[in-house]
Amino acid sequence: MNKKFFSGKWVALIAVLLLAKCKVPYDPPITNSKDHYLVVEGTLNPNGLTSIKLSRTRSVSPGDTAADINETNARLEIEDNSNNIYPLNDNGLGNYSGYYSLNTGNQYRLHIITSDNKEYLSDFVSVKISPPIDNLDWRLNNGDVNIFLNTHDPNNTTRFYRWQYEETWEFHSQYYSYYQYNPVDSTVISRTVPVFACYRSDNSTGIILGSSAKLQQDIIHEAPVAGIPNHDRKISVLYSILVTQYALDSAGYNYWSAMKSNTENVGSIFDSQPNQTVGNIHCVSDSTETVIGYVGAGTSSQSRLFIANSSMPAGWNLPSDCIEYNVPLDSIVFFFGSRTYVPINLAQSSYFSASASCVDCTLSGDPQKPAFWP
Repeated sequence: MNKKFFSGKWVALIAVLLLAKCKVPYDPPITNSKDHYLVVEGTLNPNGLTSIKLSRTRSVSPGDTAADINETNARLEIEDNSNNIYPLNDNGLGNYSGYYSLNTGNQYRLHIITSDNKEYLSDFVSVKISPPIDNLDWRLNNGDVNIFLNTHDPNNTTRFYRWQYEETWEFHSQYYSYYQYNPVDSTVISRTVPVFACYRSDNSTGIILGSSAKLQQDIIHEAPVAGIPNHDRKISVLYSILVTQYALDSAGYNYWSAMKSNTENVGSIFDSQPNQTVGNIHCVSDSTETVIGYVGAGTSSQSRLFIANSSMPAGWNLPSDCIEYNVPLDSIVFFFGSRTYVPINLAQSSYFSASASCVDCTLSGDPQKPAFWP
């Protein structure tokens, strides 16, 4: 044996072990701020409903399940540069709103007085008019559904856009149940309210932006809005997405871009690093106080898209993994009383049943059909 080669192998092995031992995980200390900064969300709508949400930041910890801190009992007003005042109603839970038809030639700002009599003002901003959404469409890409939109401003004055959406979908239970368990007298009775078809809604959580500032024409072509993974239950029957488009000024676009960078694009040393996001809302009594939010003024436009399961390729709906069971008549309290199983139909000497999640859609949805549903 070559002793020189043998000793070299051992030296290399020892070096690797020493290097591996030196790799100690480092958890940097996190300084939790005790300040509850005011957060202002919303846009001043001069031709319709203005909705403003006030809340407070809070420190978070691993496994945090604490509720949001809503800023309640505040007084909110829209002010214009002609000294007109338009109050907003307090709807509770930090929500404030008002419906007005205002002069779009004026400038507007938001005036806030909190319950502890602290005063906040946003900067005066001009009204931005959102052009219509030209079309909202979708296509399949490697099995996933990609939803996108097109819009344009023939006057070339919008340039900066932000989108939000609300999605709603219909889904069905695996089985249609004709019976239900009555816990009052431990019997099985005919079902009076169907639990087969339900609906569920969700709002967008990410920041969706678009800009044509570097283009000669103010055209947004196939801006990505949302995505639905292959086999997702959202399109197991019928899916709807309602997209709202906002026109932004350049300052508002820069604010939302910074927010997007801070919340979505920080994951490695190669991503953009967190920065101080400066909005346009200020505390009148303390100019050093941090306030989070940007209040713009402008109209919005909307477009709705439906996607039916019949438009999906074969195999979109995955096979059921529901558990079926025949419950003897003398065992209904044991099986149905615990809600583990739900009766479906009556057999000769038993009830054909299945696990509750396969029968009762109200466990994860609402049986009330939305007003806009076809």
